[in-house]
Amino acid sequence: MSKAKNYFYQLDALRGIACLMVLFYHLVPGSGTWIALGPLGVRLFFVMTGFLLIGNHLQQLDRGSAPINILTGFYKKRAIRIFPVYFLAFGILCLFGIEPARQVWVWICTFSVNFYMGFTEQWPGALSHYWFLATSEQMVFVLSLLILWIPKRLFVPIFALCFVGAWLHRWIATTQGVAPMMVWYSPLSSMDSIAAGALIGLFYREKKEAISQLACRTSVAVASWCCLIGAAVIRLWGFDTAWVHLAETLEALFFGWLILRAAIGFTGFWGGVLQFPGLVYTGVISYALYVFHPLIHTLVETTFEKLHFPSNPENVFLIMTTFVVTFLAGILSWHFLEKPLISLKTKVAPEKK
Repeated sequence: MSKAKNYFYQLDALRGIACLMVLFYHLVPGSGTWIALGPLGVRLFFVMTGFLLIGNHLQQLDRGSAPINILTGFYKKRAIRIFPVYFLAFGILCLFGIEPARQVWVWICTFSVNFYMGFTEQWPGALSHYWFLATSEQMVFVLSLLILWIPKRLFVPIFALCFVGAWLHRWIATTQGVAPMMVWYSPLSSMDSIAAGALIGLFYREKKEAISQLACRTSVAVASWCCLIGAAVIRLWGFDTAWVHLAETLEALFFGWLILRAAIGFTGFWGGVLQFPGLVYTGVISYALYVFHPLIHTLVETTFEKLHFPSNPENVFLIMTTFVVTFLAGILSWHFLEKPLISLKTKVAPEKK
């Protein structure tokens, strides 16, 4: 498999794994009983976002671009990448009159539906997953401002403060009786994940040889897996307590190591797994898969009901149909919508050499 400069196929595979975890969590009843597949997938996405974002911005800064030009160019490209699929799925929901699409359109259009969910403690049906997209955009904006306008010598202490501060925010809010949905969907609650990714990305860029040697040590790998196992134990025995927020921090640490190792490049068995074409391709089309899967699930379930097929959530045929149609939608979206639009990025915001 040929590899373009600065492009990590194994990271695409990790993105594919994260997407599959979320899909199984949402579409297969009982799949998250023992392992929190959905929250794990979301956390992996957040850590990877921080890792890739700091590399992108620092690369532009090193080329001598002005911070404001980097920010405007970044958001022009991001709008091309994010908006079409985001608003297409929302428009289909509105067209079919699926509740409560029309009631929350302002929150959707302003990428703030996570605040709506926190304030009202309500799940907006097939739009509930949009909280992740909203939270991600809010954190990306804050992190971009930090990277572009604070001195590089302050990166480590500020990112470390964000990492610890997010955990404290979740802990204190929970112990003080703040509504769980308000805590979970606040962008502050996930800042430890994106900050962990940014820290790892900073070290990978600035001290690549030293951090690579450290990440490849067996002791570091064992410690990282212990973080994940510890998080799983906490979730099993302390989900309704403030201790669960420590689990989220431990998961962020594990995913920071995992993403760093994938960027360096796994070899052997795990290298083969993370370069498996089907998994890499799932990562490539993961954005559309994530955005469309609740919509597809709703439409498939409605169709089954009209055809008088068994439409209970546990129906294996319904689950398989939803997965197949979701992947078909993702493939079509990538090849006929997303991929053609990506070519416009260099025209809208050309990078200065």
